[in-house]
Amino acid sequence: MLLPFLLSPYSIAEQIEVTGTAKVMNGNIDKAREDAINQALNYASLRGGVNFSSQQQITQGSLTQDTFSMQRMGAANNIELLSELVSNDIMTVILSLNIDDESETEQCQAQSLKAAIMLPQADIADRTQLSYGHLSDFNKAFTLQFGKAINQQSSASFAKVHADERLDTANELVNFKGYSIPSWLGEITDSQYILKSYITDMSTEPYTSSFMGFVDEVPSRQFSYELTLYHGISGEEVWSQTFATTAPWEFERQETVMPNSQRFWSSSYGQAITSQLQLSVMSLDNALKCRPLLGQIIARQGDRVIINLGRKNGVKLGDKFQLVLQKNIPDRLNIMRAVVTKNRTEIVIDQVSEGTATAMIEHVDAADNIQVHDIAIKL
Repeated sequence: MLLPFLLSPYSIAEQIEVTGTAKVMNGNIDKAREDAINQALNYASLRGGVNFSSQQQITQGSLTQDTFSMQRMGAANNIELLSELVSNDIMTVILSLNIDDESETEQCQAQSLKAAIMLPQADIADRTQLSYGHLSDFNKAFTLQFGKAINQQSSASFAKVHADERLDTANELVNFKGYSIPSWLGEITDSQYILKSYITDMSTEPYTSSFMGFVDEVPSRQFSYELTLYHGISGEEVWSQTFATTAPWEFERQETVMPNSQRFWSSSYGQAITSQLQLSVMSLDNALKCRPLLGQIIARQGDRVIINLGRKNGVKLGDKFQLVLQKNIPDRLNIMRAVVTKNRTEIVIDQVSEGTATAMIEHVDAADNIQVHDIAIKL
């Protein structure tokens, strides 16, 4: 089975194989195949940098139409369904596809360093929706799972997970002793960004019965959430996106489900959430790749400075950084705003730890104004 795609005449293709799985619910093989193909295409997105959405049409068990919209990172062509297998009510499909390399017209160069993202506990719009399954600790479990997805798959960031700490309302992000909360959190956690998760819908369809009312049909359950990324220095919102999915809630009506259990995350609902988290990581990477990573000086003694970027960020011995002077100015509401001025001072990293790097300032006279909180940008 071949799915035709447009191929750029200037690109070089790489062939990859991806696997997708889905649970067969109520004997619906066609729906399981569609879900497994979607999962495999999501994995292809992560591996090959292809960002596309899929609209599929299945007729009598055959994939007769599949339309994709793709963004600039690449294109896919010659997608072939190599095999499908149903075992123990699990549909497994294997797809083969060619991924075209990025074209010469790409608008920006990928960031060579990884940003540290502070990930507080997710908030939820309606906690009464957690009563289905008694998912009282779902916020924490979701945050941990999201941090795991970022750390396993992201090429532009890694997560500093604070699953026990919450930011309850949007107002808390505005002001704290004259400073925005993202800036304050970024400073105390040495994070370049703060990522807030807000779960907007976990509603479950009413249970229905069949066979004279003795058998409960498996209901569908919604899951949607908003992600908002704040800059750790300026405190400004730099990216926001909404994600949504629906999947069968295959647990018993009154059952208590542990949201941190493997049973939950291997269920159809858990797998659907995981798939959305993978898409979230890809979208987050796309947002970060064109943004220069800004480190900060966190200590200075004489002609030696320490910046809050280290080995986990991708900093290596010999890396060169330019120092940019920063100061905070209060605006009309007495909220501090960061402003920067150019500086020609450069440093060469001579010591690296997991979270920090150290360098000597060679020309101290030319860098008298350099102080803690000034910015370091990799050259």
